[in-house]
This record gives sequence, C-alpha cells and structure tokens, in this order.
Amino acid sequence: MSKCTKERTAYHPAGHDGTRGSAGLAAVGLLVAGLLLLALLVACGSSSSEPTQVPSENASPTKAPAQDGALLLEARCSTCHTADRAKQATKTADEWAQTVDRMIGKGAQLTDAEKTTLLEYLTDNYGP
Repeated sequence: MSKCTKERTAYHPAGHDGTRGSAGLAAVGLLVAGLLLLALLVACGSSSSEPTQVPSENASPTKAPAQDGALLLEARCSTCHTADRAKQATKTADEWAQTVDRMIGKGAQLTDAEKTTLLEYLTDNYGP
C-alpha cells in the first residue's frame, strides 16, 4: 500500500479528528445547562399558590413608624432639607398644616396617619 492509502484508512477515535467529539461535548454542555436551569427554577419557585400582593399606592416608601413624629421628621423631611430647618421655625397648627401640605405637593411621602402624627409633633414642639 502507498503512503497516501495508509493515511486515508487510518483509524481516528472520537474526539481526535475534531468532528465526532465536539458533538458529544455540545450535548453534555446542553445537558448541564438544562440541569442548572431546572435547579434554578426549583430553587426560586414559590411554595405558595397565592399571587404576590402589589403594594398599594398609599404605602410609604420608608418605614418610619407613624406614632413617632420625631422619626417622621428625620425620615421624610430631611430627604430634601435638614430637619433643623423645621426645628428652627415656630408656627401655629394651621401654619404647620399649610407647610406640610406644601411639602407633600413637592413630593414628601406621608400617609394620612403619618401626616397627622407629624403635625401633632410639630405643633407640640415647634408651636408658639
């Protein structure tokens, strides 16, 4: 046999000729990716069949307790200015109500209960 004939008929096991082994490797890769995806879906799946509740529009963005006016002043008012700005003022209950309403109009986030608590705190501590 000539040298060319030997090379054409030589045995090439899978993976050594660059064609048959790459298909097997791709199949293993797909299998591993599929198993990882399945594990992720199982791990992230909810154990409850109840739908997730959407927060209401009136929910406050931060969690300052409504019963503490000082915390409300710090948490809500100091996002735009220091709390000292409010603490330096002396206003009547009506004036504080106008100020708080104006701040809500500018984007301050307060529920109705928090607004009431804050107004009581401001009036009691920074009133005439």
